[in-house]
Amino acid sequence: MPGQHSNPTIAFRPTQWERAMIEERVKASGLYKKDFIARSCIYSNIVVVGTKQRVQYLVEELRETQIVMKEITEQILSGDFSMFGESYKELKEDYLAFVITMVDILNGAAYLFEKKSDSDNRHWKEQQEIQQYCEALGKEIGGKEKQGRKGM
Repeated sequence: MPGQHSNPTIAFRPTQWERAMIEERVKASGLYKKDFIARSCIYSNIVVVGTKQRVQYLVEELRETQIVMKEITEQILSGDFSMFGESYKELKEDYLAFVITMVDILNGAAYLFEKKSDSDNRHWKEQQEIQQYCEALGKEIGGKEKQGRKGM
């Protein structure tokens, strides 16, 4: 139907200073504003306010994820995994987003436990996205075209 969008709108009201900063950064990036804001939200560091309620929320989310993953594992092992199509895609996207977010939070909090990441994985999401774009275009990361897909 005209005027309807499949994805909900995410909106906020920045201060005049924040808006000026965002506008300048968008212009400098060469991206559309929506792409710039989405990438800035996804690829920036996550700031977590360590309140008791926030920690409890994260613990509950991890417990729920553990229960669901255990159920999925049991279904797969028994050969009774019945999720397909849109419901599978939605589950996959939800849990992948959750797991990526938790990894980012834990990496950011590593200093609290006097630990350092085993590897510099700060930009792994960008690298994965670039790899997916290259695969979609039929090219390898090094710039070589994949065999059988020339002419794209």
